[in-house]
Amino acid sequence: MRLAAVDIGSNTVHVLVADAAPEGLRDVAHYVEMPELGAAVARTGEIGEAKAAEALAALHSVLTKAAAHGYEKLVAGATAAVRKAADGAALLERASAEAGVSVRLISGEREAQLSFLGVASRHAARHDWLMCDLGGGSTELVAAYNRQMGSWVSLDLGSGALAARFLSDPPAAAERASLRETAVQALRKAPDCAPEKLVATGGTATNLPTLLSTDSPPSVLTADALLEVQRRLDDEPAAAIARRSGLGEGRVRALRGGVEILLLLLDYYGLQALHVSHEGLRHGMLLAYLEQGDDWWHVP
Repeated sequence: MRLAAVDIGSNTVHVLVADAAPEGLRDVAHYVEMPELGAAVARTGEIGEAKAAEALAALHSVLTKAAAHGYEKLVAGATAAVRKAADGAALLERASAEAGVSVRLISGEREAQLSFLGVASRHAARHDWLMCDLGGGSTELVAAYNRQMGSWVSLDLGSGALAARFLSDPPAAAERASLRETAVQALRKAPDCAPEKLVATGGTATNLPTLLSTDSPPSVLTADALLEVQRRLDDEPAAAIARRSGLGEGRVRALRGGVEILLLLLDYYGLQALHVSHEGLRHGMLLAYLEQGDDWWHVP
């Protein structure tokens, strides 16, 4: 059975097409656009007509590309930026009309569960570990043992929102210090645990490795590697980095906020490295659909 999952996130609109096989999901294709809703919501409390139009155009674009792969079922959701926006309900209605299916508003708790489901399908450890889903408008942390979720939190820490609030282009050292101070305050609500492994998913985690090597992006990022990426991100304007790396300018700006959060997480939990997961929310959405059908978006 071929399935597709699309989510309207705080930075991106992203679709995954995958085949359901006995051994699990097998990725077929994924497409992404970056309307950056989270920065607008953080600034004004609303998505606004201009950003809504961008998001709907992005949704149309990724779904048109995904349709070429002939999926049988589409599940659709929206996360932090739409949850926070005063006009989020209006965007959901218009997005549902565009997608041809109901775009469900995913709660913070359900987002944590779905991201964990996706990440654990490949990265579950046989000991205490921590999952981090670092998005544009929020960060979900789950303390786990093997495939069992323990405590979880949804932190008001997003790569895009933090970068838009604190960092100019390129960032100054004093701006990073202010960002770090705010992030540290939020991390005080992180799960009280002693993980032996940190697994990170989301756009920051999956794109940072390409700034170290486009030919062979590392699947494990040490603290030293993150500091090197941070230096490269801060050395010149986003447009120059985007031209050289192939990443969009919006992605580069978001990475500047995201790398700080990952460094702080390593420090907070006394770890030296994190593992990158390409599985996450969208994989979890599809796995939940296979288990729960159209109730996939409800907390069990």
